[in-house]
Amino acid sequence: MVGVLDPRARVASKQRDLVFVAWGAVAGRSEEIAAALGGEARCFFPQGTRVRPPVVLRWVLSAVGTAWYLLTRRPRAVIVTNPPIFAPLVVLACARLIGARVLMDSHPGGFGVQGDRVAGRVQPIHRWLMPRVDLVLVTEEGWSETVEARGGRAAIVHEAPAGWVLTPPSRHERLRVLVIGRFGGDEPVAQVLEAAGALPDCDFALTGDPSQLRDGLRDAAPGNVEFVGFLGPDAYRAAVVDCDAVLTLTTEPSSVMRAAYEAVYAGRPVVVSDWPAGRELFPFGIHTANEGPAIARAIATLDADYDTYAAGVADARRLQQERWDRQLAVLVTAVGG
Repeated sequence: MVGVLDPRARVASKQRDLVFVAWGAVAGRSEEIAAALGGEARCFFPQGTRVRPPVVLRWVLSAVGTAWYLLTRRPRAVIVTNPPIFAPLVVLACARLIGARVLMDSHPGGFGVQGDRVAGRVQPIHRWLMPRVDLVLVTEEGWSETVEARGGRAAIVHEAPAGWVLTPPSRHERLRVLVIGRFGGDEPVAQVLEAAGALPDCDFALTGDPSQLRDGLRDAAPGNVEFVGFLGPDAYRAAVVDCDAVLTLTTEPSSVMRAAYEAVYAGRPVVVSDWPAGRELFPFGIHTANEGPAIARAIATLDADYDTYAAGVADARRLQQERWDRQLAVLVTAVGG
């Protein structure tokens, strides 16, 4: 469903000269937002690249590739992901040469949280960039205030629908929980495994590269836990559709879990960390503290009253779509001017 404004229809013919550049491991967000604006995305060194040089060399190669791409492509507007902060620096330099607008998509990690020590050290560069780009995209109001206090303009922008088809959930005999993450420093993985051990009648599938797990965690996992590894786009979508619920947690209060957004678009109940942002954005979900017993209680509540939570997925998706339509209208104005 597209809102009354239908900004995509208004600018689709004009935004072919918009690009979204990302140096990160996952290209989904950049591709989906670019597509919603009628533009294109370019992700350097995405997850799954067979040859992945050391991070500093990747940044150097990405910087060269980005500069060549932008100076050749000469778009009218560029959205660029932060972190790493060096991507917006390169994009801004190129934009000055070609006269392009720049929107910086600053994730919470870009502000030095979520255990991102590199981003924490380069906050002076981040602060310098805020008033020099046309708009800073953030996840929640607190970061918006931070940007504006530094003289920048901010807008809260979450996740595009990206073609997810709403499929009514039909639970398995044993509740099947898809735990979406990447085993990052802000994920309570040990607590999730503790909760799984307390719920032997439920099955848990954890995404993410198992090599990133802390020593001993995988060996200590109970028998109802499966480590499915990093899933490509098709396998990931299939896993979301096949599960009964999505569990995605963070210890960072300002994070908005992309996986929760995708679960709502797909029509699956969600369990998220009990932070103010999570309560505001996912009012139809279950909210839990990041502790083993609390996570187990949340999943047990969902298991016992599954039909009630499944009945709310259509309303959850409608609310989320309306929110995205408003955010898309802001982006249209920023890039189309």
